[in-house]
Formats: sequence, structure tokens, C-alpha cells
Amino acid sequence: MIPERFKTEYKNELRRIFDQRINLFCYIVISAFFVEIVLASFWFRRLLSSKDIPGVAGGTILAAIILFSGKIKVTRGLFIHKLRGFFFSIFLVSIAILAAAAHPDVIANLGITLVLIALFVSVLLLPWNVPETAVLGVYTLVSFIGVYEMSNTYVNYEIFGINITLLVTATIICMVVKKSEEVMRQKDFVLKKEIEEKSRIMVKELEIANKIHSGLMPKSVKTDLVDIAVDYKPMLYMGGDYARFHFMEKDLLAFMIADITGHGVSAALLVNRLHTEIEELLRIKLAPGEMLKRLDGFIKSDFGKMSIFLSAFGGLLNFRERKLIYSNFGHPPQILFRKADNKIIYMESQTFLMGIGMDEARVYQMSLDFDKGDKIFLFTDGIIEARNTAGEQYGNRRFEDFVKDNGGLDVMTFNEKLMSELEDFQDGKQGDDIFLLSIQIK
Repeated sequence: MIPERFKTEYKNELRRIFDQRINLFCYIVISAFFVEIVLASFWFRRLLSSKDIPGVAGGTILAAIILFSGKIKVTRGLFIHKLRGFFFSIFLVSIAILAAAAHPDVIANLGITLVLIALFVSVLLLPWNVPETAVLGVYTLVSFIGVYEMSNTYVNYEIFGINITLLVTATIICMVVKKSEEVMRQKDFVLKKEIEEKSRIMVKELEIANKIHSGLMPKSVKTDLVDIAVDYKPMLYMGGDYARFHFMEKDLLAFMIADITGHGVSAALLVNRLHTEIEELLRIKLAPGEMLKRLDGFIKSDFGKMSIFLSAFGGLLNFRERKLIYSNFGHPPQILFRKADNKIIYMESQTFLMGIGMDEARVYQMSLDFDKGDKIFLFTDGIIEARNTAGEQYGNRRFEDFVKDNGGLDVMTFNEKLMSELEDFQDGKQGDDIFLLSIQIK
């Protein structure tokens, strides 16, 4: 049932199960051995005499040696584990048989019960296969017959025959149970390994998809007019955040940032489709308001029935006129940081999320003046909605304070410092995609 490629691993799995259970089983057997000695010495008196002391001492020493041999690394193989298991199984069964045969009172009160308990414990506690179970059953049966044939204490041969029948039946039951257990164990193991294989393939495919997806994201650049720092950290392999910037002309820089509802592969696939549409809109050089309006129409027509929405912020820096034109569809207020007076200007949302279904002729667009040294901070809500272990959000106030305290840094350093602060704040447990695009005007 185990495919050839899994046989070594399955053997290691059996070794692991034996390793987990064998010492517990050994302690149970040794405990039973000492209980029998105590009972023989104090309860059923005169059953244990001075001539039995060497045998008791030898059995104790041998059991201890085999028990603690499991601590030696050399003996950690499956074969050695099974040898130890067989020794203690035989030891336990022998203890039970000798205890039941030692005195008529024991036979009268317990009969075959001790032997059956020993057999069931020996077989069911360790992961024996069917042949190994049969060996233990046959040993129990032969030992039981041998001891009672030599003993004069058995009170009733009719009961003796019934007990033999019980032992045979118990052995068959154990074999059936172990067969079923082995089949289930092998099925579970194969299923687990197949799932692991598929998971590895899926992870590899996700890593490839992540590389493709990451290729859509802009990279940090420095030009004569601006320095742009980009940091993107998806919650999963891929996310639903997206940003783009593009020089439409030498002195016209278009940029946008968007956040698609959801995370993971589905959101990333929409980002891929969105990228193609945005590239086309940038090619025809639309103003931010008109570009986002058309993008809203695209979302409604292509994804309206899928209840997919996104927030988006688009802007255009006109360096000739020193004007920032922007449009905001349901996105968190983005920041223009004025260097001259260390002032934050929020570029608020002007309408609903894209894909909501509102059909309006209006174009949402506003403009602001900017100067050299000013900075524009574009981000998704993964920053302000980041949570610490107490469930507290990072929030607008913390972010605003961070911008005021660090707005004078170059954008590369600003991004690095903010991402580090967010990591510490969340204690490494990110709850949403994070995108930060910072533009420093020269």
C-alpha cells in the first residue's frame, strides 16, 4: 500500500511512533513486575522464597538495561525499538501467566483475566503489524499451556479449555484490529505525503506567481525631478495592493495607488487585470479624475457581479505649473507634506469605492500647489489599520506623528524606518497588505 518513494519515510514514521510509546510501555511492564513481587512477598505469602531472589534480581537488571538502552543513540533504529518492544511484551505476558499460575486463589479470582490484559496491552499499545501480533499471540498461548501443564494448581480443566479458547479468540481479534489499524495508518500516511507533495507544488507555483506579481509593482527610482521610494509587503504570497507611476511627459508625473478588497490569489489576479487596464489609461494621458472614472466603469462592467470593490487614489504632478492634481475614490486620505512649515495636508476621499455601482457624470478632481522639498506619501490602509497584540490599531494619529517627526528624512530612509516601526508594532504578525510609495520633490 505504501508507494516505493514513501517507504523510507514510512519506516521513519513507524520508528517515531515506537519512539513515542516504547518507554511508556517499558515503565508499565516494570511497574507490573514490581507489583507482582510485592504481592507475592506480602499478600500471597510464601510464594516468593530466598531461592527466587537471584531470578528476581536478574529480571530487574535485564529489564532496566533494555529500558535505558533506548537512551543510547545507536539503538534508535526501528529494528532495535521492535526488539525492545518484543522483550517487554514477552516479559509482561510471562509476568501475567506466572502470577495467575502461582496460587489457587489467584486462579479462582482472576483466572485468564491477567493474561488477556497483558496480551491486549502488549499488542495494542505498540504499532505491531499482523505477523508480529500473531507471534505475540502464539507465544502467549504456548506459554499459558506450558505453565499450566507443569502446574498442579489448576482447579478445572474444563475452565482451562475455555481459557485456551479465549486466548485464541483474543489473538484473532488483536490481529484483525492491528490489520485495520495498519491499513488506516498507511492510508493516512500516504494521504499526508500526497498532501505535502501537492502543497510543495502549490508553494512553488505561488512563489513563481509571486515573482510575476511582484514584477508588476514599481521599483524605487531617483530622477532629476523626484526621488520615489516603494515598499510593498503582502500579508500572504500575493496581495490586492497596487501602485504605479509613469512620466507621461518630461515634466508630468502620473501616479496612483489602489487597494482591492480581499487578500491572496484572487485579489492578486484582479491586480494583474487592473494593471493592463491602467497601462492603457496612462498611455492615452488622461487626467487623474478622468482616469479613475474610466477605471471605475471598467470595474463595474467586468467585475460588478462578483462584488469586488477597490479604493484608489490617482495624482498628477505638473512640474511646469507646480500643481498637484488628484482624485480619490474611497481611499484613505493621502498626505502632502510641506517642508517649509512642516505641515501635513490630507487629500481626502471625494466619492465611494470603485465598483459600488454609482453612475455619475461628475469627474472627481482637485488640485494643490507644491514646492521643492515637499513630499507625497501614498499608502494603503494596511498601515493605519495595523494592530498590535492588544488589538490596538496603529491609527491615523500615530502615522501623522511619525510623518511630522520624520518628514524631513529622505524618502528611502523614511520608508525603511516606518516599515520597521510597523513590524515592531505588530510583533511580526501582519494582518493586511502594506504598500507605501513616497515621492520627494526636488
